Amino acid sequence: MDDMQLLQAYARNGSEPAFAELVSRRIGLVYSAALRQVGDAHLAGEITQAVFILLAQKAPKISARTLLTGWLFRTTRFAALTQIRAAAKRQQLAKELQMQTDPSPAPPDPQWEQIAPWLDEALAALGEADRQAVLLRYFDRQSLAAVGAALGVSEDTARKRTTRALEKLRRHFSRRGVASTTDIIAGNLATQTVRAAPAILATTVTAVALTKGATASASTLTLVKGTLKSMNHTQYKMALAVGTAVLLAATTTLLAQHQNPFGGKGIPYNILDDASQFSESFDTNKLHVYFIVSSEKKNIHPADIHLTIQSTNKGVIPVHLGAKGQILDFPHDPDLRRENPPILTDQPKGSVNLGIWCYATMPEELVFPYRRLADIVAEANQGMARANEMIKTGYAGQFPLLKGKVKSLAFVFPASCAGKTVITIESASGRKEYHADHAGRLVFKLDDSLQAENPDVQLSQKPKWVVPASPEKG
Repeated sequence: MDDMQLLQAYARNGSEPAFAELVSRRIGLVYSAALRQVGDAHLAGEITQAVFILLAQKAPKISARTLLTGWLFRTTRFAALTQIRAAAKRQQLAKELQMQTDPSPAPPDPQWEQIAPWLDEALAALGEADRQAVLLRYFDRQSLAAVGAALGVSEDTARKRTTRALEKLRRHFSRRGVASTTDIIAGNLATQTVRAAPAILATTVTAVALTKGATASASTLTLVKGTLKSMNHTQYKMALAVGTAVLLAATTTLLAQHQNPFGGKGIPYNILDDASQFSESFDTNKLHVYFIVSSEKKNIHPADIHLTIQSTNKGVIPVHLGAKGQILDFPHDPDLRRENPPILTDQPKGSVNLGIWCYATMPEELVFPYRRLADIVAEANQGMARANEMIKTGYAGQFPLLKGKVKSLAFVFPASCAGKTVITIESASGRKEYHADHAGRLVFKLDDSLQAENPDVQLSQKPKWVVPASPEKG
């Protein structure tokens, strides 16, 4: 079985052997990345433990389309940064683990010691497509044909992506004072990046992760919680009002005839099923979209709202809500689609509304490639196309098709940024600065020529949130 099949076997059937096999395959990747970033074997072991605890906890929610190498890299990056930030406040930990390297590692290139400290930062700054290509090609040591198959592109496209990514890494290292070539970087990535973790670590990590952290040390649990917080805070969030952006336009089209939809006879199962599948179709490396259930009464918290599918054949089925009222793990069931039962709430008639929570997934660094923004806009436009296809196939004649294209992203910075430069881009045509308005907002329209050049984008500070702007004609 491949990695995702192992993870699904664990998520669906609780297969501990499947999870143990996954740990044994991937522990070297995680441990090596952690060790590069924190430079301490014990701390690297703790980060590795935290990453696999998170993997066990999140296994049921990880999409089958996810490339696990990328997920593990990003989560390790979050955990390492959390550990580094907390290191000054923590007591000195005993170094109990000794790094064990591959029995026959390639002799290190003289530049590896210079490259290694900056590698994970440089990889995190790549666009998602480029980073996945590098991870699959050099960390997983797959052929270009296999890389292309995993990414859904041709072998030639995979070759171009890896070549382009290597050049971006070279430029990143150059800005850090490390002169190198793409050939040297590629050689080091292929031979130095993934080493064997200490033998005892795999056994310990598997045992603790299978308990989902219940038997973890206090420091590891603190790291897990800090990593989750870091992951959530670096993905800037925004709850949007109905009709203000493309994603709401797409989803509320299906719900337009259901103002206060949970009153009276409730909302038909099929409409919420279609809408939920639509929101789940987005690439969460670029955009997150959730349906939000809320009450018009300010004193009613989402935890106080209960939704149930009233099925004649399958009984009463609860619909789970998250802390912000987001619909989680909506039950997609062909039998329920055939029946199309109502979904009801225990709240007073007409007091519960359905909205959208949407946010773009932004890089944690303040400097990143221009194309990262273009990827977010492209995902929004692909979402519009999926919404139109859903309307054509299931709601033809009931709802109008969505028109226009998303061409801009809306940034909202702290009010202290009002009138100040918040984005700077230095391209072949010169330096350009973008300023926030009186409220700290900026509507940033993408430029085709800059997408082709792909210069670095420099933010003055992290925005509160970033969302796709409303679609434009033409």
